Amino acid sequence: MTARPLSRRLIILAAAAAGTAGLLAPAPPAGGQGAPIKIGTVFAVTGPASSLGKPEKDTATMLQSQLQSAGGIGGRPVQIISYDSETDPTKAVLLIKKAVTEDNAVAVVGGTTSPESQAMADYAMAAEVPFMSVAASTTLSVPTRAWVFQTPQRNATAAAKALEYLVAIHAKTFAFLYRNDDFGQDGLVALRTYGLHQGVALVDAEPFAATDTDLSVQVARARVKNPDAMVVWSTPPTASIAAKNIRQLGIRAPILESHGIANRAFIQLAGPAAEGVVFPAGKLLVAGRLPAGDPQKALLEKYASDFEAANRYAASTFGGHAYDGITMLADALRHVGPDKARIREYLEHVRGFIGTGGTFNMSPQDHNGLGTRDMVLVVIKNGAWDLWK
Repeated sequence: MTARPLSRRLIILAAAAAGTAGLLAPAPPAGGQGAPIKIGTVFAVTGPASSLGKPEKDTATMLQSQLQSAGGIGGRPVQIISYDSETDPTKAVLLIKKAVTEDNAVAVVGGTTSPESQAMADYAMAAEVPFMSVAASTTLSVPTRAWVFQTPQRNATAAAKALEYLVAIHAKTFAFLYRNDDFGQDGLVALRTYGLHQGVALVDAEPFAATDTDLSVQVARARVKNPDAMVVWSTPPTASIAAKNIRQLGIRAPILESHGIANRAFIQLAGPAAEGVVFPAGKLLVAGRLPAGDPQKALLEKYASDFEAANRYAASTFGGHAYDGITMLADALRHVGPDKARIREYLEHVRGFIGTGGTFNMSPQDHNGLGTRDMVLVVIKNGAWDLWK
């Protein structure tokens, strides 16, 4: 069964309703004097996308502590207010509205999944508040929306990197299993389009819902087409379920997944089926394998070390997306202060900003600023990440 897309208009209208959901206790303001500068965050700490949202929220908590130790920004305390969307787009848009209208946040980071981010982006545009999305759907920032920025590599970028693998293994055909929402549909369009230009043909496309617990039917239909590779575009748990079902049905073709599996949850849930899976990702997971001269290496290793010390589990690219959004906003605040319009203008012209996702080069035409140069192909070996080739 597939999920029916939510109406963006209905979600925005829902923000006018009274009530809030999923409030997490706000952290104390960071050091400094006077009224705190407030940054709102809305992550899927619980619900189907919690393996992504929890490290995002834990990163925000870590940065709150670091900002407090640093004495705030410009002599003023900084308060990062965290909310749990429960992986629900309707709750996500209610919470961004609360962060802006009740908490007086000058900017918001969040939207763990693409449907949540789409709803939040629509509200940010209406409210004219800077929004740093941590989701990957290309349509979040293509075409460019004035108040919406994006910290993960877009689906289109990840698909282009993924295609490098298909070309390298001389695959001529692939089947595509995808979560039937903005994230999966966007990945389907991108990989099918890029494949056509490289002589790699899509022979079957199989949608599924984020809440599905077995994908054997979709996998069996794809197997009939005898593809050279099986491509899955989702996040855990369904990304892991797909890998398990592929191997359980005896398919030995290579499995290529999206950058949505760049966390330990995928490996834990997929078990032995994770072995040999290849996926495009930012460099965080393989930071230790990067050459000494890589401009991201020092930052990646520090973020991973700080995160693991604070939270007692491994850092992931998803927490990294939150890190990039919050630190980029902090950089804007240091330069232009807590004025929404000036923050937006500053973000739009960020150049050479080194984050966990890559080196960001924004422009009025590009509110993501990342490319395939900022990604690597990762392979899972013996339950760990390694560079592919």
